[in-house]
Amino acid sequence: MEEDNIRIKCSAKEHEKIDAISFCHQCDVYMCIKCDNFHKNLCQSHITYNINKNIDDIFTGYCKEKGHNNKIEYFCKNHNQLCCNACIIKINLEGRGQHKDCDICFIKEIKESKKNKLKENINYLEELVNNIEEKIKQLKTNIDKINEGKEELKLKIQKVFTKIRNIINKREEILLSDVDNKFDEKYFNENKINEIQNLPNKIKLTLEKGKLINKEWNDENKLSSFINDCINIENKIKITYDINDKLKKYNEKSDYKFDFYPTEDNIINKLLEPITSFGKIYCGNSILFDSKIIEGNEQYINNIIKWINCKSQILTQLLYRMTDNGDSYDIFHQLCDNKGTTLILIKGKSGFIIGGYTPLDWDSISGFKKDNQTFLFSLTKNEIYIKNENSPDSIKCSKNCGPYFHCFGFKQGYNMSKVYVGSGCANYNNLEKIISNDKETGSFDVDEVEVFKIIFN
Repeated sequence: MEEDNIRIKCSAKEHEKIDAISFCHQCDVYMCIKCDNFHKNLCQSHITYNINKNIDDIFTGYCKEKGHNNKIEYFCKNHNQLCCNACIIKINLEGRGQHKDCDICFIKEIKESKKNKLKENINYLEELVNNIEEKIKQLKTNIDKINEGKEELKLKIQKVFTKIRNIINKREEILLSDVDNKFDEKYFNENKINEIQNLPNKIKLTLEKGKLINKEWNDENKLSSFINDCINIENKIKITYDINDKLKKYNEKSDYKFDFYPTEDNIINKLLEPITSFGKIYCGNSILFDSKIIEGNEQYINNIIKWINCKSQILTQLLYRMTDNGDSYDIFHQLCDNKGTTLILIKGKSGFIIGGYTPLDWDSISGFKKDNQTFLFSLTKNEIYIKNENSPDSIKCSKNCGPYFHCFGFKQGYNMSKVYVGSGCANYNNLEKIISNDKETGSFDVDEVEVFKIIFN
């Protein structure tokens, strides 16, 4: 074949200077626009290719490898590819001999196997086109539901913001935009549908082409062309299969639930002062407000959700941050006592992130408390540490301590800027070194501590 940068000319002698736009298999000719229009009316059953769009599908009977220009006579079983003499020559030089070590046969030898494969592909394509059409129909239905949910979410946001409109106009615009962004990230949209809208029609064309080849299979003059078409059909099926798999995955994403928090009047009134950071669009099971430690890291959030093992939605309210509120235990107790279930996040100086979870109330006087749900964890190591059954307690509550988990936390004699790890951590299953230091006990400086109230929705 001619090189890509050279335009193919029309095969008609009177049009030999005009660029060809199509190629006909049966006639074995290139056609300009005039010849193509005439040919479509005269030979409606012939298979033609648009040169600009389908150049790889055009079969001329000659090898497409650069510099070969030999007639196709062989088939490479290793690469499922038609070959010429130059492709299988034993000397690998100047673009020749690419298949010198492959399993090669004459084209006629694979006639029956390719015919059987074609029949299989015809059946597969018939099933595939129906399957994809059904998935596209389902995808459209899901998009309608998603758009409906998106509009409902926008209305919910707008209803909240009417109470504080003069202060939060700018923030509202950001959140409404964030809704669209979140939906585009998690769901499918019209652009993705448009990309695959014509896929069933393309499959149908390939299917019809396969059926036509199957009818004319015994025409020995066209065998090479038919084998080439069979190879093209096989390659297109691989591509289409991947698209079909993506459609399935898109449809499986339709169970995300987005919402907006808060809507309660008492919480809204409390948040009027820090209005510049008020509100957040979220989906899935959890939302962590304003965590400087994990900064919206989805993997960390998903790990926490998994470890808490809660099927309902989880919301959090920031109670305490060391860099904002100070490192004294008095401030911790003032802000965090008797708040119910809490999650503590700790970031060490070396960058490790550790913490603890407990459904027990913190307070200043109770001393030791015990339950079966309290645990420690390392987000850096992706590990959870569950207390042994014979462990005497879960947490310690004292005015002289911060949040303290039996052997780990903010101990008497320290403050919220130092975390203590004691030998008693052996009471926790699989806990060897809770932080990324060589030693297991001692005190360690921290950059940040955050305490969140857990709200089960």
